[in-house]
Amino acid sequence: MSVSEPSFTVEDINPEDFADGVFYLPLGIELQPRSHRWGYPDRARLRELVAQDRPHGASGRKLLCLLCMRQKAVRGQAVEPVWMTLVETRFGPVFRHENGRSPHEEHTPESDTHKALKEREASAWEAAGAEVQVEEWRPRAKRRPDVLAVGARLTVAGEVQHSTISASVVGRRQKALAAAGHRVVWTTGRDATDVDFLRRVPHLAVPALDDHRLYLRARTPTLNVVTGWTFFEAQRCGWADLWRGVSRCPVSGRAAPCGRLHLYPTLNAKEYKSDPDAMFPFGETVHLDHLLEGILHETWVPYRAAESRTTWVPAAAYERVVDERGEFGDPDMPGRLRGVRREARRVCERNGRTAAAAPPALPAPAVVVPAAATVPESAAVEQAELPGVGAGVLCCGARSAVWAGGPLQLGCQLCRNSPTYYGR
Repeated sequence: MSVSEPSFTVEDINPEDFADGVFYLPLGIELQPRSHRWGYPDRARLRELVAQDRPHGASGRKLLCLLCMRQKAVRGQAVEPVWMTLVETRFGPVFRHENGRSPHEEHTPESDTHKALKEREASAWEAAGAEVQVEEWRPRAKRRPDVLAVGARLTVAGEVQHSTISASVVGRRQKALAAAGHRVVWTTGRDATDVDFLRRVPHLAVPALDDHRLYLRARTPTLNVVTGWTFFEAQRCGWADLWRGVSRCPVSGRAAPCGRLHLYPTLNAKEYKSDPDAMFPFGETVHLDHLLEGILHETWVPYRAAESRTTWVPAAAYERVVDERGEFGDPDMPGRLRGVRREARRVCERNGRTAAAAPPALPAPAVVVPAAATVPESAAVEQAELPGVGAGVLCCGARSAVWAGGPLQLGCQLCRNSPTYYGR
C-alpha cells in the first residue's frame, strides 16, 4: 500500500499552527502517536498505511517532527525540516529522528503505569462532579493534557509524568497550560527522592509500584501521596521550621522569638480540617483521590515556598502563610519570580484579557433603536454574568458581537471559544 506524491510541502507548514505531533505530508495530517489511532479514530488502517508507505526519513520526506521545528522557532533558529522514520518495537510504533536523536516522549507509546494513573485521575475527577476529557487538544495552550477536568468553576489539567525529563521541559509545558487559564497538577509514580525535576511545579508523587494495576482504585482505594503537599499547625515562635531548618521567626527572620503564634509546616495530619462532604473523605492518610478533588474544588491551592519548591497547601491556610512567609512568585508559572498567584479562572480561547488589562473604550456613536425592537425577557436574563467564571474573563463576540469585550454571558455556553462550552 502506498500513497501518491505529497499534497503538502515543507514551506506550507508552520509548526506554530499544530500540536507536538508528527506531520504526514502525503495526507496533510498531524499524527498524535499517543492518541487512539493517532488521533483519527475513523481511519482504521492509518497505521498500516503509514507503515507501508516507505521510504521514510530524509529520502522519503514524508514524516516531519513538528515538535523539533517548533522548538527551533521558539529559540529563534531557522526552522528546517526534521525528518522521521516509523519503527515498530515490542512496545508499539515509535517515530525515530533521522538525525539520530532519541524519540520525544510525546512520540512514544504510553507505559502501563502512565495509563493507569491517567485513568485514576479521570475517574476521580468524574466522581467529583467534573466533566472529564482525555487527550483533548487545547487551542490556547497548544497542547493535549493527559486529563482535563471541567468543574463548576475551575478547569484543571492533569499531567502524568512517570519517566524522568528535564526541568526545562516541565516548565515549558506548565507555562503553556497555565497561560490558557488552567490549574495544572503533575502526578508521578516515582520515589519521593527521585522527583527533583517536578519540584518547581505543583505536583503529587505516589509510591513506585511494581504492578501498574495497583494504581487503580479497584485495587487500592486510598492511594497514598508521599510528597507534594504540606500541612500547617499553629505554634509559638521559635518552633523548629521543617522548611528552613532553623528556629528563627518566620516573619522577621530574627533568632529572638517574637512571642506570637505562626503557622509552621508539619507532618501532623490531625491539623488538617477536611471537607466533611467530600466525595473522597480524607481518612487517616493523604491519598490521591482526596487531593485531586480538593484541587478541583480549590480547597487545596499551589504555594511556591522557595524558588525551587512548589507545594499544595490547604486553601484555608494560604493567605496567612503568604502574609507570614511571603512567596517566591507565581506557582502556576515557573521561572517568574515576581508577582503573586493569579486567581484561577477559565479563559475564553480567543479573548484571555482581563477587564483591568483591556484598553480604554472609545466613545461609540449613539445607536437609534426603534421602539418596536424591544429586548425579550429571555435575552435580558442572558446579560447576567455567568457565576463562578469571574468578571475579568471577556466575551470574544463570536456568537453575539454586541457582547464582545464584556463579561461572559449565558449565551457564551453555546460558543465553541468559551470556557463554558464543554463540547470542545
